Amino acid sequence: MVRRVAVLAGVPSALGLSTFFINYYLLINHILVFPNWVTVLESLGLFGISFVGISYGVLSASWEPETDGSLLGLREFRFNFANLREQWRDRAREQRASISKGDD
Repeated sequence: MVRRVAVLAGVPSALGLSTFFINYYLLINHILVFPNWVTVLESLGLFGISFVGISYGVLSASWEPETDGSLLGLREFRFNFANLREQWRDRAREQRASISKGDD
């Protein structure tokens, strides 16, 4: 899990931070001229990808201590996401039941 999160979230985060420095260099040296919002969109997009990488890294890990899991974790992701979704549904059912009973 840590390796996947480091790669899938660390690389986009590093690129998101580097966009500020790279764009500053390009603007100061008149290599490329673009509006400020381009830098904002670049960094927001890369930080968004980083957030998705963190989520995938956690959900694609094998949560069973006796299994190692696969290289990309696609099977584990499907299994863990299905479990997570079922827990959300159970929680929503419990909340609806408590509201209908009048409990707070």
